[in-house]
Amino acid sequence: MPLVKKKVSITAGSTSEQILAGTTYEYVDPGTRIVVAAAVDTAGTATADTTMDFTVNNAEFSKDASVSTLVTGQPFGWNNTGYVLNDMVTTGQVRNRPVITFKNGTAGTRTVDVAIFIGS
Repeated sequence: MPLVKKKVSITAGSTSEQILAGTTYEYVDPGTRIVVAAAVDTAGTATADTTMDFTVNNAEFSKDASVSTLVTGQPFGWNNTGYVLNDMVTTGQVRNRPVITFKNGTAGTRTVDVAIFIGS
């Protein structure tokens, strides 16, 4: 099954690019399972955090979801439930567009590990 996995560097106060933009998976069919896992290099606080937004065809599945801190010695991947932020199946449209972005609300640059499983 397809997997998009990357590290994204996000400067203070910025939002990442759309993670699936320009990939084969920018648009997916109905009945496609999408599992999004992410971890950030540094813990946030209640007032300054790294968050994720996830929509499909303008339907919101995550808004400002806090991203967990990467734990040393704990493997990172789409199937490690400690890092999974969303697990859903697309419906309806002939062509579905998942949009996943990360926002850095902290004062420093943050690195986010992201793994997106795309399957059925």
